[in-house]
Amino acid sequence: MTDPRKDEPLASTRSTDSEREAQAIQLQGVIELREERLIVEKEREVAGSVAFAREVRRETVQIPVELVTEVLIIEHLGAGTGEGGQMITLDGTPLAPGERRELLVYREEAQVEKRVVVREQVKISKRQVVETRTFDATLAREELVVDAQGDVEVTGQTPEGLNR
Repeated sequence: MTDPRKDEPLASTRSTDSEREAQAIQLQGVIELREERLIVEKEREVAGSVAFAREVRRETVQIPVELVTEVLIIEHLGAGTGEGGQMITLDGTPLAPGERRELLVYREEAQVEKRVVVREQVKISKRQVVETRTFDATLAREELVVDAQGDVEVTGQTPEGLNR
């Protein structure tokens, strides 16, 4: 088919030398070239453990406490030299002149009790520490080596590493 205006073949029917060459090549097989890669897997393991407990330690302590007592003091001084003095009785007992008695009016008693209070606080927490380590490994990879023997001619561009 030609273009009537130019007498040239149409673009769809035109083929270059490289296209014709590519059509003449028949695929014989595919070779997979492999390489090793590092894969790192991490396992979590228990490195140790910590247990917390509260222990009760007992000790005997002595605490001084001041207790107050109030005493009423009654003292009969007497009426002097005259005889007109009156008689004083206390709890049905007469109080003679110069005699003195004490009556307990008020007394403090200690009531000892124990209360639990917070003495101190301990904060317990944890954190993660990230450490980067470098591991050395030798990796292998396959390369295609073409060993031409006899009267073989290699033409065209060769992929990297073909003629080693």
